[in-house]
Amino acid sequence: MSDLLEVLPNFDLKPYSHLLHSLEKNGVTVADLITLDPIDIARKCPLPAADVQRLVGDVIHALQRDTLQGVKKKRKTRATDANKTADDGPESNGMDVDSPLKVRTLDPCIDQALNGGLHPGHIVEVVGESAVGKTQFVLGLLLSVQLPPPKGLGKGSIYVSTEGPLHTKRLSQILLHHPEYDGLDAERGPSLDRVHTIATNDLEAQEHILRYQLPVAVQRFNIGLIVLDSVAANFRAEHDTRTAAQLADRAFELAKLGNILRRIAIENNLVVVVTNQVSDRFDDSKSLLYSSSPATPSSPAVPGLHASVAAAVLEKRREAQSLDHQQRFFTGWGDEKGKIKHEQMKTPALGLAWANQLSARIVLRMESERQEYAGGNIWKDKKKTRTFSVVFAPWASPTYCPLRYEIAVQGIVSIPDTERPKEALAAVDKGHVDLLDEAFWATDDDEEFP
Repeated sequence: MSDLLEVLPNFDLKPYSHLLHSLEKNGVTVADLITLDPIDIARKCPLPAADVQRLVGDVIHALQRDTLQGVKKKRKTRATDANKTADDGPESNGMDVDSPLKVRTLDPCIDQALNGGLHPGHIVEVVGESAVGKTQFVLGLLLSVQLPPPKGLGKGSIYVSTEGPLHTKRLSQILLHHPEYDGLDAERGPSLDRVHTIATNDLEAQEHILRYQLPVAVQRFNIGLIVLDSVAANFRAEHDTRTAAQLADRAFELAKLGNILRRIAIENNLVVVVTNQVSDRFDDSKSLLYSSSPATPSSPAVPGLHASVAAAVLEKRREAQSLDHQQRFFTGWGDEKGKIKHEQMKTPALGLAWANQLSARIVLRMESERQEYAGGNIWKDKKKTRTFSVVFAPWASPTYCPLRYEIAVQGIVSIPDTERPKEALAAVDKGHVDLLDEAFWATDDDEEFP
């Protein structure tokens, strides 16, 4: 219990002084008290179960009071700040979904898909395969964040590179040719002087820079955007992932990185954008699923259903709850299952452990239509196109119809798609209508859901 006074400094320990020695000797923490069964803790120490139960209850109530006081204090602070700035106009926090403070891409269609732009206080990932335009996308943001609201934040930017130096020539080209920057004076327009860069080539240097140097630079240079390009480079080079222990170590390091970036984003009300790489995904779940013979329950859970029907429902439910099926909704590949006949499936690097650290994920994809030669077994790619889509974000809905774009001299420019079907959204909804069927979830007597 050595951490009890650290978590709850004002907690009264006198009624439980006879429990503390045994709890500390057995390494019981506050997290153990609120997650483990009090009876199990009493057996482990050993201690009277009733006393442990009372201690757990008091700790939980103290945590709830502490949280409630923090929320009330935050609301009071916001109300005070709002009254102070009432004469100067509305001032908003970037964590608000409806906040006017946003970093725009300066492309109308892409900004519309992002519901106005990127919101401060969040970690946004831009993921895609090689040569799809990830760096081109973030280079445009390094300049647009310098514009005054509502197009930007009126602040500078920091580019943290893990693979190569900042492309200053390309950045100058975007600044020179983008129509939004024409006619702007030196005070209102973006400048390369407000783009700061640093390179890090290993994980140890990366953590030191992000944890200690970056917060100081943010305050000193009035930063509104941080770009980490790319997040996977150092992890792929230094972390082996062949065993479960190695995967757990990498997940721990990813959680630390996410906490560092999230804290910087929230405390300084800025946008953190990270680019990520992808790997190929081999979708063989169907062949494995149908080749196996699932156990048929002795009696169907749904009255009136035949045993074979119940087994089919159970099999379909297991497939829907598997990672292979669920990752379609947060990776950005496979959500339009069956729409693209020869789609090359990809998976963002660093897995689910990193996806849990993100507020938003943007996917840039390289797609190509295929035409069949005579004979039926030879295929040839037509002209490849790049597409933009929002996978998830707290301020924007997913992009069901990806936006086509091209890399022009002024940066990323969307291409109007006149062939986009109007009923695309309805088609997507129809694809998941079976999830609303009560019979789909009714078989609850199998070994996974006792």
